[in-house]
Amino acid sequence: MDTKYAVVQTAEAHAALETFVEEDIPVAAPVLVASEFSGPPLPNNQKGSEPYTDDEISITWEKGEAQPAAFRDKWFAIAFAAQFVAVSTTAMVVASTISWAELFSSTDSDSTTSNNDYGGDDGVSQEQAAPGIAFWVSIIGISVLVAPVLSIFSMGLMSKNAIGMITASLWFSIILCGLVAVFSIFVAPLVGIIYGIFTICLVSYLKTVKHRIPYAASNLKCSISVLKSNLGLGLVAIGSMVGLLGYILSWAVAFMFTMSLDVMKDNTGDENDLSPLGGFVACSFLLSFYWTHEVLRNIVRATVSGVVGHWWFVPAEAASFCSTAVMGSATRASTYSLGSIAFGSLIVAVLHLIRNTLHNARNDRNGGILRCIAACILAYIEAMVQYFNKWAYVYVGLYGYDYIEAGKRVMNLFKQRGWNVIIADNLTNRLLGIMSLTIGILTGLCTLLVTFMVEEFESKQGWLGVGFFIGFVIGIVLSGIFMGLLSSAVDSVIVCFAEAPQEFNDTHPELAQEMNQTWKDAWPDVVGTVIVGLGGGLGVV
Repeated sequence: MDTKYAVVQTAEAHAALETFVEEDIPVAAPVLVASEFSGPPLPNNQKGSEPYTDDEISITWEKGEAQPAAFRDKWFAIAFAAQFVAVSTTAMVVASTISWAELFSSTDSDSTTSNNDYGGDDGVSQEQAAPGIAFWVSIIGISVLVAPVLSIFSMGLMSKNAIGMITASLWFSIILCGLVAVFSIFVAPLVGIIYGIFTICLVSYLKTVKHRIPYAASNLKCSISVLKSNLGLGLVAIGSMVGLLGYILSWAVAFMFTMSLDVMKDNTGDENDLSPLGGFVACSFLLSFYWTHEVLRNIVRATVSGVVGHWWFVPAEAASFCSTAVMGSATRASTYSLGSIAFGSLIVAVLHLIRNTLHNARNDRNGGILRCIAACILAYIEAMVQYFNKWAYVYVGLYGYDYIEAGKRVMNLFKQRGWNVIIADNLTNRLLGIMSLTIGILTGLCTLLVTFMVEEFESKQGWLGVGFFIGFVIGIVLSGIFMGLLSSAVDSVIVCFAEAPQEFNDTHPELAQEMNQTWKDAWPDVVGTVIVGLGGGLGVV
């Protein structure tokens, strides 16, 4: 549906503004952007616009609208479900044929024999003996409790002092790179010189983007507000990760069993060579693995976009832990929009499979250089497709479009709103990465503190390093979930601000005023839309 404005007075445009909701998906009516709270104006030379003055504007603009509840790109959803069921069924059949009691008894027997070889119980010191179950429960339990708490606390810190923390993240990178340069100059002078150049470049980069930091901070604040109001998104992300771990275990069992069959081996050559059927099956398993990983990750991204849309247009529906927005968006992403998500994910999975195949064959003397070049080209193509998909999934989550239509909407958004100024800052993404690393370290330190406080663990000092490492890894993983949600929310905020800046002012006036002001301060002389990287990629504002 095309919506056109021709020679409309600014005051009349604001009076004509309407916001409506269809099929439980928030949708903004077309907005004429020309007021104190407007987004950047359209450049005169863009298609669909005409020369205008301060009093009148002519705009041709097609905004997104909610789609009726229906399964889209359903054949891709069916194909994804079929491969998922095939892998899971194979794993269950194989698991049912294994005698787990004999397997564990064999493992215990091997462990006892190993201890006897080193002198039995009398020959193994208490420090060498593995800690009991209480040690592992304490380490994992503390990590699982501490990491989410620190993640939520860090979101509060970033929300209150986003500008200072983004600036600090830039200085952290400069200082770290400078220290590496100083230490490397005495060990490997060439490496030290390279890092010194990097340090100088980072200092120059900080001076260049310093005036854009407030705008990045305002986007981050909006994303934090969304996530803090809908912490149930964390459960969606954790559920996706648990599902992925379960699938990996099933995939590993099915893969090892299938590839061990005689028909998969080439009996005429080396015993490690695969037959043509074996090669095809191995590639199919790898494609299944890549595809499932992409789908589960992108379901979370589409869910976040849907929640941001509710928060943007109908805040009352996105104001609790497991709000209507969270439940509805997760349901749509995993049912009606599953085919669209599987479609885009399959493209990335195929490119990833081909690139890895070429990468593993780069040492082959027959065309090795050409394969290496092809792998590099495919890596760039894969990155471009992932970038495109990121914005397509925002439209899938916001409005329920199929994959092709969502891609068209993304390109139309870029073209209509301006493609003349492109800046890749990645300011927010840098901060989120540093926060995730910090939370991992603090979680590891907490596990160490607990082990020191429990008398039973005092003699297990040789395992304290293992405990710290486990806490560090769990902290990185869990905090990465929250930081990943923030990154996805930033992307969705960028699109919503491009499509409906006035609705944002109506529902969240304080945040809207800050975002508009920081945008004007960052690009006071720019006519047209700025495409700026805030969440690990380029975005439109």
